Amino acid sequence: MAVQHLCTAHANSGYIVLGHLQFDPAADMAQVEIDMAANGDLEKDRCWRRHGRLWTASEFKKYLDDITADAKIDPEILADVDLGLQLPHEGGLVRQDIQQYAHALMLRRMVSKSDSRFFFIQDGDSGLSKAFLAAFAPEVRQGRVDVATISFAKYEFNDTREVLYAQGRRILRKELNLTPHELNSLPAFVLNEEIDKEIVKRMAGRPLGSLFAWPYHTKSEPSRVIDLKTDRPELSTERCARLMRLATLRSVDSYFHKIRSNVRPAARPVSTPSANGRTWDRHFLYKPEMLLKIIEIYRFHHNWMGTRNTKRTPAMKLGLAKGKVYERDLFG
Repeated sequence: MAVQHLCTAHANSGYIVLGHLQFDPAADMAQVEIDMAANGDLEKDRCWRRHGRLWTASEFKKYLDDITADAKIDPEILADVDLGLQLPHEGGLVRQDIQQYAHALMLRRMVSKSDSRFFFIQDGDSGLSKAFLAAFAPEVRQGRVDVATISFAKYEFNDTREVLYAQGRRILRKELNLTPHELNSLPAFVLNEEIDKEIVKRMAGRPLGSLFAWPYHTKSEPSRVIDLKTDRPELSTERCARLMRLATLRSVDSYFHKIRSNVRPAARPVSTPSANGRTWDRHFLYKPEMLLKIIEIYRFHHNWMGTRNTKRTPAMKLGLAKGKVYERDLFG
């Protein structure tokens, strides 16, 4: 069983504002199937169904058939191949588009009363950007919310990342006419202002709504390409340049890396040819409900407690706490 973990992180502090797993522990799939058969829900569009937010067994099987229709498998091993995808035996699997819209709507409920500007950056999932654009439509029209998606070379080797990073630094040094030492000595806010000025020059004559390739590669996001979904004629070039610089997924990617490293059931599955593609590990959970609890506990630990080497937690950086929360504060 595969589920999506959807998070929203504050860029500067790393505070995880919201986190949702694509799973409903209260659902009873057997009862859902009975109710849908009795109510004729399967004949209705999903928006009119009582249980439209959950996958049904028949529709999930059709979904698997559709995504594997073009897969080429040796006929000799076809009978033994296990895709490893199934619905949970307890609880219900939430449809991904429902999860995305619910996440965006809950986030809007949290921040809609604020007069601040918000900039939401996402990976290249078109459904997620549509969900945020729909949920924050009034704020987008007022110019208070911007949405962008980014893509980058996720699977580059470290040597390639180093080469691209060095190339990006050379380009930046040449444009700013600085030596390596002078560039490294610039305060962050000064460097950001200079980068914005250079990006303004690069954006001259850029067609509205076109993709923008970030010229200064970073190790974490090499070959980054930005798609500003809320690009509009009234958006100044200076503001647009700043949004391009701020378009990064470093905070949320760092959190996901920590979860995969520290929470064994959340690690990426590994399959071997000898197992015919099966992905199973002794650390995986038989009750998906437990993963919900573990991830929520980990989110609290990340935001408010940190490790013994953490000097300032994300909550402290955001101004929500004056100090760390310790185990003794919870269990003392």
